[in-house]
Amino acid sequence: MESLERLGKVVLTALREGFDVVWHTKSLGILSLALAIAVWFFVVDVENETRTDFFPGVMPVEAVNVPQGLAVSSLSQPQVRVRISADKDIWDDISVNDFKATIDLSGMKQREATVSVRVTVDRGDVDVDEVDPPQVVVDLEPVITRAVPVKARLVGAVALGYSLSESKVSPEEVGISGPASLVNLVDAVVADVNVTGLRVSLEQEFTLTARDAQGGDIDGVNLDQNTAKVSLTIVKQEFTLVYIVNPSVTGNVAPGYRVSAVEADPAFVGVSGPLEVLQSIDVLTTENIAVDGAKSDVVRSVRLRLLEGASVAGGGEVVVTVRVGPARGESVFTVAVKISGANPNAVTTVLPPTVSVTVAGEIPSLDALAVDKIGATVNLSDLPSGTHRVAAVVELPAGFALVKVDPPEVVVTIAGP
Repeated sequence: MESLERLGKVVLTALREGFDVVWHTKSLGILSLALAIAVWFFVVDVENETRTDFFPGVMPVEAVNVPQGLAVSSLSQPQVRVRISADKDIWDDISVNDFKATIDLSGMKQREATVSVRVTVDRGDVDVDEVDPPQVVVDLEPVITRAVPVKARLVGAVALGYSLSESKVSPEEVGISGPASLVNLVDAVVADVNVTGLRVSLEQEFTLTARDAQGGDIDGVNLDQNTAKVSLTIVKQEFTLVYIVNPSVTGNVAPGYRVSAVEADPAFVGVSGPLEVLQSIDVLTTENIAVDGAKSDVVRSVRLRLLEGASVAGGGEVVVTVRVGPARGESVFTVAVKISGANPNAVTTVLPPTVSVTVAGEIPSLDALAVDKIGATVNLSDLPSGTHRVAAVVELPAGFALVKVDPPEVVVTIAGP
């Protein structure tokens, strides 16, 4: 670079001196000026070094002047590369859009021919040195036109709990034209519609693509209409789930009574509605059934409590039976011990003279049970004189159960003949 700078200074000096001399010696001045200019262009050319290489991109080949009634069905090489020459400094500024590759089909009559590819460049600072490949084989076919159906291809799935109830496309068919072999491959023109997570209805224009029966794209055909309107109706999907009925009971039964069971008829109910509504139901409850002060079964026909959007066949009523009965408990009674089978001539003592008797039964009945209805007896038959430990035999009215006797035995002393 230093040598180039020195050379540039020499050139500038020569140019100044050339202008000075031109006033004194005309011919010598002209010669000096010409030499200086030549050296200057040499310096500039050395500084802006030219790069020649294949451009890192490909250009699509476009057919021009296609004979009327014919169409290109295939090209042996639909894209070409080019070797170009340009200053190193501008290579990064060059793009594929600066080039255009064409084949001229003027006057072509045969169905297959080898045609040269011509590449032009829009910028004047780039030269095309080579086209690869320089020629392509082109096939021509008669142009035909036919109508094909328009279809909507749904990609993905609508949101959980929603469903597609209706799908429409407009227009229902379009005309396509192009080479006969390609047109005959087309099964339909398709609009790809992404419905992933969709929750609302849709009406929108979508681009159409020609496709064969297997869903592959068919290039090289023309559509009379490149878009179609797709209308989708999305609705909330109805589901039915079965839930156990959990009756809601409030209040307190009468003292000494209890609720032994709560029954619903039916015990299970199918609830219908959108999925998000059903998923929010933890338990299916009823209207309140009050049992305040009840001493017997309470039977009510009540409605189910349903969330908005949920429904039950048959009106949503169930019959609830609350089983109410006496509560069971225990009571302790102090009962005097009676003697049976004793020798009337003997003196008999019992210690302790009373026992504690624990009785189980329904609480209302226990509350009404009188102590004189309970018997505690020791049988002394065949016992000799002396001291004995004897268990008291307890007798209870029907409906009661003996829990225990305390003490379980009493001390009996018999004195006499």
